[in-house]
Formats: sequence, structure tokens, C-alpha cells
Amino acid sequence: MIMAQEQAILKGRKQFDEMAAFVRRATKDGRPIDEVERGLWASLLAVGRSLLEGYVAGHGPGDLGATLFYEGRTLGRLAWWHDRRYVSVFGALTIPRCVYGTRETQKHEVVPVDAWLGLPKGHFSYVLQDWDQAFGVQNSYEPSRQTVEQVLGIGQSVRSLEQMTVSMAEAVEGFRESQPKPRAKEEGSILLSAEEIAAPAAHFSS
Repeated sequence: MIMAQEQAILKGRKQFDEMAAFVRRATKDGRPIDEVERGLWASLLAVGRSLLEGYVAGHGPGDLGATLFYEGRTLGRLAWWHDRRYVSVFGALTIPRCVYGTRETQKHEVVPVDAWLGLPKGHFSYVLQDWDQAFGVQNSYEPSRQTVEQVLGIGQSVRSLEQMTVSMAEAVEGFRESQPKPRAKEEGSILLSAEEIAAPAAHFSS
């Protein structure tokens, strides 16, 4: 694990050195600043991806031995690693994972590295989800998708963004219930327009 992490970090360091060399060449060649800026941005994303790979490699695949005692039962380590695709703001990574369960075709009950890394349910990182939703507040899915692809070089389908929104919406009720209720004296008044008050009545009368 340590060796794999160090290799990824060294890769990121080499990429950074290449960025510095790029700046020196650009200065010598008299390149316009916007061209240098675009080149640096692409290189920064590559460095970030390498270092994030190093972070993942430092945790290993989550191998806790041939068996694992979990909730009163002994689970076996499945024969094959189950790779997982993770799409970060720096690009997509492949995360190797040891999985524990009763058999290959049954539910994968324990995946240690998923818990260690705090991975989301889907493929997309929480940071990328936040940015997708921020763009989506201002635009429809397609312009939002195009903006993220232009900035980060990450291609996402409109369908994946729709599914992401639905998945995130499932947490709204639990979050709302977890918030402390305001004291009666601190509650604000609710104002409705005449049209809003009339709307339900109009709906049921139709």
C-alpha cells in the first residue's frame, strides 16, 4: 500500500515538474497568457488525479483476512476483487476492493474500503455532485452538463444528472427531521397570496 501510494505521489511530483518546465518554455517562446492558463489548468487536474490515486492506494483494497465476523455471522472474502469506478473532479479512478459475503452471487455485505474512504452510493464524488447541483440550479441539465465538461473535461449524461438529483432528494426528509425545531416564539409567519390560497380549492373543484 505504501509503495503504491509513493509511486502515485512521485507521479504527481513529476507532473508538477513538467508544469514548471512548460512555464519556462512558454516564457521563452512568448506564448499568450490564455494559452498558458489552459495548459496549466489541464496539468493541475492531472496532478490532482495522481495525488487522489495516491490517497486511495494508501488504504489498499480493504483485505481484512479470509473471513470476517460481522453482526453475529462469519463472512468469507470473495475470490475476486470488485473494482469500483469513482468519478472525481479530477477525473475517473478505478478503486480495487475486497468484498465480504456468503457467496459471489449474493449481496456483498461488507466492503471495508468503501467505509474507510466514505464513498458515495453512486459513481460520482460528493464534490462533483455539489458542483453539478450548483450549475443545475441556474440551468437545465444539458447546459449544466456542458459547463462541467468544458471546465473539468468530465463527460456526464443528462440521465446520470437526473438520477443524481433523485438520489440526493431521498436524503431531504431525513435531513429535515434531524434539524432542531424552532421555539414557538421564534417561528415566522407563513404568507400566501390570494392565488396560492385559491389554488387547492380550484384543483379539487375541477
